[in-house]
Amino acid sequence: MTNYFLEITLRSLLTSSTGEGRIGLVDRDVAFDDLGLPILPGRRLKGLWRDAYRDVSEAWRQCGQATTPVERIFGESGQGAGDRDACIYVANAELKEASFLKEWLEYLQHHKIRRLHSDDVVHHFATVRTQTAIDRGTGSAKENTLRLTRTLKSGLVFRARVHLVEPPDEALQNALALGAAALQHMGTARTRGIGKVHCRLIARDVNNQEHDLTEQVLQASNDEPLPIISIIRPNQSRQASKKRTAAPPNLDCTTPTHLLRYRLKLTGPVVIPVTDSDPNSVITRQDLPGSHLWGAAAWHYLRQRGDVDDEFCHLFLDGDLRFLTAYPEARDPEDFGEPPQRTIPIPHSVREFKEKETLVDFVEPLDKDQKKEPKKRLSRRYAMIWESFLGTQDIKVERNYHHTRAGDRRKGRALGAEIPDGGAFFTYEAIQADQPFQGAVLGSEADLKNLQIWLPEGSLIRIGKSRSAQYGETEFEWVDKHPLELNNLVEWNGFLPHQAPQNRGEHLIVTTLSPLIALNDYGHPDTCFPVHELADILGLNASQLTLLHSYTRSEMISGYHTHLRLPRQQLPAIAAGSVFVFDMTAVQEHITDNHLLQLEHNGLGLRKVEGYGRVAVNRQGNLDLTECRETQLDNSEEQTAPSSPMSQELQNLLQGIVRTRCLADMQQYARNIANQETKENKIPSNALLGRLRLFLRQDSLVENLEHLRGKRAEEQLTNYKINTRDLNMQDLSDQLTLYDLFKTAATKPEALTERLIENSVERLAEDCDEDTRSAMIQTLVENQSDILCRDFLDYLLTALRRKSPT
Repeated sequence: MTNYFLEITLRSLLTSSTGEGRIGLVDRDVAFDDLGLPILPGRRLKGLWRDAYRDVSEAWRQCGQATTPVERIFGESGQGAGDRDACIYVANAELKEASFLKEWLEYLQHHKIRRLHSDDVVHHFATVRTQTAIDRGTGSAKENTLRLTRTLKSGLVFRARVHLVEPPDEALQNALALGAAALQHMGTARTRGIGKVHCRLIARDVNNQEHDLTEQVLQASNDEPLPIISIIRPNQSRQASKKRTAAPPNLDCTTPTHLLRYRLKLTGPVVIPVTDSDPNSVITRQDLPGSHLWGAAAWHYLRQRGDVDDEFCHLFLDGDLRFLTAYPEARDPEDFGEPPQRTIPIPHSVREFKEKETLVDFVEPLDKDQKKEPKKRLSRRYAMIWESFLGTQDIKVERNYHHTRAGDRRKGRALGAEIPDGGAFFTYEAIQADQPFQGAVLGSEADLKNLQIWLPEGSLIRIGKSRSAQYGETEFEWVDKHPLELNNLVEWNGFLPHQAPQNRGEHLIVTTLSPLIALNDYGHPDTCFPVHELADILGLNASQLTLLHSYTRSEMISGYHTHLRLPRQQLPAIAAGSVFVFDMTAVQEHITDNHLLQLEHNGLGLRKVEGYGRVAVNRQGNLDLTECRETQLDNSEEQTAPSSPMSQELQNLLQGIVRTRCLADMQQYARNIANQETKENKIPSNALLGRLRLFLRQDSLVENLEHLRGKRAEEQLTNYKINTRDLNMQDLSDQLTLYDLFKTAATKPEALTERLIENSVERLAEDCDEDTRSAMIQTLVENQSDILCRDFLDYLLTALRRKSPT
């Protein structure tokens, strides 16, 4: 299989703005990840690539050549990869060497290690650019117009993964390659000298050999015109959706007997919109609804079969397959022999004492003192729960800023909502990449085996909003190789073998494991518990069930019909984690454990095919969670260094960070020296300090010092004593004159910097082997000592001039 990449080389400074700033640091910041590595957002790359190809297409049409319409390649607004004719997906562009840096950076930035901060990495790859507005009348800067903009350094090389829904033909490759060549500017302020880039489309074949398609196309185009019109086949799922005449899903589906667990690893951020967002922002869910896998499986089926048939209706419309919600995956901290497990929503009856920070479950009996103590909700949403243990798993989210450009392409930016067709500014909250989620599909053994055929392991699945660029890409795999019998597998424990629910006689405790969509007595969706449905499953009369306590929350369930490009009806639902406690003392009939197990396997309410209505019965009440403490599963106390050696790219990064830290330390030394002024130790005159600054900018610093004119100038330099005992410098006496300091920096700069560099490298790279650390120290001392000393002396002269009375 051939993999494609869009390679971007920065030929000047570039600001790929995030839309936000840092108060006191920068007014406009660049986009970077949690580790501090810069990125170029995929949505922007696709939009710029689209505009570049449009320019190429228009030029070729003026020459009488036919071209593929831009909409056939990049799609239209609101489409995703695979919808209609859209055939391309563009991921975020990362540094070419990012894969060699991430593992070590995650270790060095871990909160238990903290030898490195993400800001250190940002400062290595970026610089801050200042600018202001000039008053044309006076020629001076206007007040309150100084702006600080962070820019990426030139020379950096980024790569963005490009995925094509269908294998491309030569014409499509030519079109994309020429569009990449035409993409020469990006980022903000690209008409003011920054943002120049060099782009290439790279193909990597099955032998891991890379080919520059853009260079090949440009060379071939010198000989004869190239075809760039491609017949892109309409997506079969789109055709099938037009022919669909199948009946609606069957609501009276049978109880499942087997299951298959699946895992979705996010290779890009994912946006699952919720309804409580304002018009200019999108808030995401923190789980992956089963409806998304349902749609992805159906899309894969139609791509292979090409039409809706009886088997499709049986698998996806009859309701016999149930695609459960994918929740965060966590590993059992007490038994690492088990495979990674699926967490569940934390029940709303579980709270935390504010003062003691221990847990309390309202379902369990509490004494008087415990009832009086203030309590709060847990900050996290998902956990693994068993007796006397609650281990939580955090979900990392990010916020990204986007804008719709004005209708006039010449503007190149959003002009504001108050201007007609002026574009808009909006934000997306997304689940961060590199997080695994686990769910399950329930059904009969035969249906699950068929599903494994149409949805093979290793498939790329795109889910959520804006999945044609930057968002929604996931890797799919089956956790179970064969369907497992459901009898002894319990969803509460991540579908591991466990004891079936038992009848407790006095109380029936129902905990929702996913949103529950129920109908009221008038047949309308409502946030009331479906008591009648529960009673029918248990073989009881609804009047015999008395609700004693409930700990609930509600939410709105929405969605989107991709094949129709229409939103789904919004329905109120009981939120996952809601707890209902029923009084069973009036029940005369004996409820068997088999009834309760069937209730857990079948669920309650509507849309069970999409994973809604999952419940756990009598799992709470005897967990003994009260007075226990929360365990954070993703907060490991022990951290070990990566087994892989430090790559050369990482060593270069660390060397740059060491140089920055050493320069900051030497600037602090300069401030300390400038503050050592006494009555007998006066600062030299400004004229002499200015001459010394001029010497620094020349190569012959030693000769200029030896030929200082005038006895007074020499006396000012030799009489100014510097106390070096507090300075971390090597082989220096306790006191130096200013003249000796300059001469040492010019003739033997390593004497001022070697110990400082050595200490910084030892702290930052103490997990490396001795040879690696020695090589880093030697390289820094040889290449950076002279630069550090000159910057140090220049800063010292500035500090002395500020202190000088003349």
